[in-house]
Amino acid sequence: MIGGQAASRYAKALVNIAEKDGSLDETGVELAQLDKALDNPELRKVLMNPRFSRPVRTGVIDEILKSSGASELMQKFARLITEKDRIAELPAISERYQALADEMRGRIRAQVRTAFDLSDSAMEELRKMLSEVSGKQVLLEVEKDSSLIGGLVCRMGGIVMDGSIQNQLKNLRESLTTS
Repeated sequence: MIGGQAASRYAKALVNIAEKDGSLDETGVELAQLDKALDNPELRKVLMNPRFSRPVRTGVIDEILKSSGASELMQKFARLITEKDRIAELPAISERYQALADEMRGRIRAQVRTAFDLSDSAMEELRKMLSEVSGKQVLLEVEKDSSLIGGLVCRMGGIVMDGSIQNQLKNLRESLTTS
């Protein structure tokens, strides 16, 4: 389970509420934005420091979300996890929320590392192929990795498909040494 039971419970509750509100994807975007905002070390120090009272920490999170124009649902959720001292689990909550929302929408994310930039047509062809394999709508997250000699490595769900030149050379080496 991603991030523990508490993170999963919070994510599941938020997914259920957002689904009922018809704001599943929008809430996911806001949650990811809040998670990214907490990458700021100064903000993390304030929100996770027990020396600051809960009302102070809650006030800080309220001001951030109000100024960013966050939805009322996100404001209430952020206030709740701040009051319950669960703000440190926000990355896990966000990750689990996205996985649950994708599952509800029939989507799957595929992380692709390539040795070179893919053209739009190549990315679309890859997306179609992965959709056929998974039976779901595929959301590609492409990253250029200069450590690969050529080809690509794709991680989708718990499956890794390694079509890199580096892996092909390794397999060739293994087959030559075992023959």
